Amino acid sequence: MSLRPLPFVIGLRGWLRLGLGICAVLLLIRHLIHQPTPTQSAPSEIEVAGVDAVADWTTEEPAEPLLVNESWYVRNMATAHGAFVIEVEAEDPSQTEAIAHALIEPIQDDYDEILVYIHQLGDNSDLPARRMQWTGRDGYIELAYDWPP
Repeated sequence: MSLRPLPFVIGLRGWLRLGLGICAVLLLIRHLIHQPTPTQSAPSEIEVAGVDAVADWTTEEPAEPLLVNESWYVRNMATAHGAFVIEVEAEDPSQTEAIAHALIEPIQDDYDEILVYIHQLGDNSDLPARRMQWTGRDGYIELAYDWPP
């Protein structure tokens, strides 16, 4: 009996990417299953509404955080054991507080700890520029990795 070589080999980085991909798919499925019920239902009959009423109905704040913004986007997410880790690429990492609040506030009731790592846009290194940690006990704590030399 001879052993045949595997047609491909996945390295550590490949397994990590595969795991993050699976986590992202599971989060999407969880989101689709547990979608909140809308607070405002569509009318059952055709009604003519004024322009102001239509504008008020369409400008409500979204219940979920936006994953893409003009100046930043989410590049990775992972969750395990009550913690949620979000990696973001941003044009201006000094905006960590605003970015973190936008991502954390809609989901903070679902997790014990949320970590938002901010990378400089276009920087592919593993070391982020900044990190924002949120816990129910300590609130928001920011850590800057990009110390001047």
